Amino acid sequence: MAEPWWTIIGLGEDGPAGLSPASHAALAAGKVIFGGPRHLKLLGVQGHEWPLPFSVTPLLAHRGKKVVALASGDLVNPDFARLAGRVALVTGGGLTWRW
Repeated sequence: MAEPWWTIIGLGEDGPAGLSPASHAALAAGKVIFGGPRHLKLLGVQGHEWPLPFSVTPLLAHRGKKVVALASGDLVNPDFARLAGRVALVTGGGLTWRW
């Protein structure tokens, strides 16, 4: 199995204080970060805002780099499963989940 190239990090209302050590490590290792404006500001990181309407195309343009995708709330939510599924179908996988 190939080394995962992108990680989804679930970000709760408690912000960075609620992230696990694995999430902090993935965020620190990320070369490209995607998230909503609120997520990027909350974490104090520079990154790419998700496009409106939503698309995974910008994320796919960075395939092979260490990409972090910031998301709200519970990663078991069907919206996250759809996001992961779309990218996994196009790329053949390469995903890790952190929360």
